Amino acid sequence: MSEVKTLGVVGAGPMGQGIAQIGLQSGLNVVLYDLNRKALEKSAAQMFGFIEKLESKGKLEAGATESAKARLTLATGIADFAKCEAVIEAIIERLEPKQKLFPELEGVVAPDAIIASNTSSLSIAEIAAGCRTKDRICGLHFFNPVPLMRLVEVVVAPSTSQEVADRAVALSHLIGKDPVVVKDGPGFLVNLQGRAYTQEGLQVVQEGVTDPATVDRIMRDAMNFRMGPFELMDLTGIDINYPASTFIYEGYQHDPRLKTTTLHALMFNSGDLGRKTGKGFYSYADGAGAVTDCPAASDNPPSFSPRIGEASADLDALAADIGWSEGNDVTLIAPVGEDCSTMCARLGLDPKSTVAIDCTARTNMHLTVMAAPGGGAVAAEVADWLRSKGFKVEQIKDSAGFVLQRVLGMVANLGCELAQIGVGKPEDIDLGMKMAQNYPKGPMEIADWIGLEKLHGMMLQLQAITGSDRYRPSLWLRRRALLGLSVYEAE
Repeated sequence: MSEVKTLGVVGAGPMGQGIAQIGLQSGLNVVLYDLNRKALEKSAAQMFGFIEKLESKGKLEAGATESAKARLTLATGIADFAKCEAVIEAIIERLEPKQKLFPELEGVVAPDAIIASNTSSLSIAEIAAGCRTKDRICGLHFFNPVPLMRLVEVVVAPSTSQEVADRAVALSHLIGKDPVVVKDGPGFLVNLQGRAYTQEGLQVVQEGVTDPATVDRIMRDAMNFRMGPFELMDLTGIDINYPASTFIYEGYQHDPRLKTTTLHALMFNSGDLGRKTGKGFYSYADGAGAVTDCPAASDNPPSFSPRIGEASADLDALAADIGWSEGNDVTLIAPVGEDCSTMCARLGLDPKSTVAIDCTARTNMHLTVMAAPGGGAVAAEVADWLRSKGFKVEQIKDSAGFVLQRVLGMVANLGCELAQIGVGKPEDIDLGMKMAQNYPKGPMEIADWIGLEKLHGMMLQLQAITGSDRYRPSLWLRRRALLGLSVYEAE
């Protein structure tokens, strides 16, 4: 097994340049190649500028820039990669050019050299289809900007050997990255897992439950996500996330849990692609686009003496927080996976005087209220009352699972499915999403936080009420919920 001393990088765009830069900063010799010589030379100049800046700030040792210059070779052709123990491809994200390149690299490098692709979603198995020795081919998916993002996905195709996977992990550590080993498949780990957060937000809005700004506020204020799903889609670009969603949905044979919405397609076709076009789910004209704040309590909020419509530890805890005296002004319920209409019908409650409260984020001083059709006015009064008690309160239309339960449930359930099909280990699923997407908790941590029995019941209710297998519980979740095991319990 050859230790990597010389790293090859094909493609001098932003990703290739970033990979070459961290290779140089880690003390490796680097061979960088691009078909466009001017782009190659420009990339080298930019790299040295970044390294020099880091050196001037004391973040790299004195002489780092001159040392990097001495260790960089600007290749004139594929033959210059012969001395590399590992080569990472970072060219255009299209299958055909990659399939053409890999056999060419294979014919030049040593028999035990690693050949890796930085593809973000294309199948490593397909890229390697024309190669003779597929066992030494893997994926090394870096995240942009490469010098700043520590995560790298080590993508293992069916033919990738364990030795090569181990060496790719070692190389990742060598260049200062935190690797997660994932199975080859559409979207790998991060891009696949990321579908749940944005696509359930889209589903909520398409159903008319509420608007994008309210969904974004709920996810930020209630659960401390850095950005809501619609802010995130506008930032990455709908021209990026819609095709990625479609590709992953088709790649997983139309699994309903990965299906996006008509709303997503309409935004893509409209050309309103987010920040890059000045308009997406939000308008960015004149510096606008920020999500509005949660409504504040009115100057004269009402007061209630409510009764609890069904025994609920969540409502008992809320009553203790607020100190209300029990009466009959309004009936409060706390659905888990149900909507207000279903609970009113099941319990024989008056829908015009019953308000459902989502207490999932009560300890974070956040609540969501909703009512069955006809009960919106009393729900608005209850929301105002709760705001006067210090809570951030959002009001939505009737929805099985509110907003927060639905989005968190889909994120956690998809994480369980990734563990079930072997995309990654539970701990790696958490690490990947926290490092690459800044999740406040990983998907498996969310499942653990909600509680597996509660989460499983919530998904079953969503599935039953909507009639959609979109909410079908993962078998990983089901088995552990039924047996009282940890979500991290291996098979």
